[in-house]
Formats: sequence, C-alpha cells, structure tokens
Amino acid sequence: MKIRHILLALCAVLAIAFMQPLVTFLGGLTLLLGAGALIFRDLSPASQDAVERRVFEWLRRARVNAAPEIERTTVRRQRRAVVSKESLPLVPNPSRGEES
Repeated sequence: MKIRHILLALCAVLAIAFMQPLVTFLGGLTLLLGAGALIFRDLSPASQDAVERRVFEWLRRARVNAAPEIERTTVRRQRRAVVSKESLPLVPNPSRGEES
C-alpha cells in the first residue's frame, strides 16, 4: 500500500469518528428546534409575546455579561503631552491652499 492510501484511510476513519457525534448533535438540535417551533406556533399571540420578551431579556443579559465594561477612570488619568503653537514648525498645507 502506498503512503497516500494509508493517509486517505486514516483521514476517513478520523472523519467517521468525529463526524458521527457532530451529526447526532445537529440532528437532535434540529429536532428540538422543530418541536419548539411547532409549539410556539400553537400559542396564543399574548403567550408568543411573553415568550419573545423572555428570550430577548435572556439574550440581552447574555450580551451584557459577555462584554465587561471599560473603566473610564483609567482612560481619563492618562496625561497627554502639551504642544504649543510656537514649538511646531511652520509648514504650508498644500491641500488647504494656505501659504506661510
């Protein structure tokens, strides 16, 4: 057997080993989402709104907790160098059409 055939067989075995759990998980997830969609469709409009509010609140909390807030006090404490106009060289800016 050539090395290429051995590598191909090894790749096939690895694909089977790792794809089977993934396909099972995706199939189960699809089945649960489909059942959830059928149940949601049969709810009254008021119940659908309540479910939507609960899901949106859960998503909002997940988004807020995922990104920590930046401390603005540390940004304000940084000092910036003060540059006076006298220390800058006078260079004409051709894009503005100004001349010194």
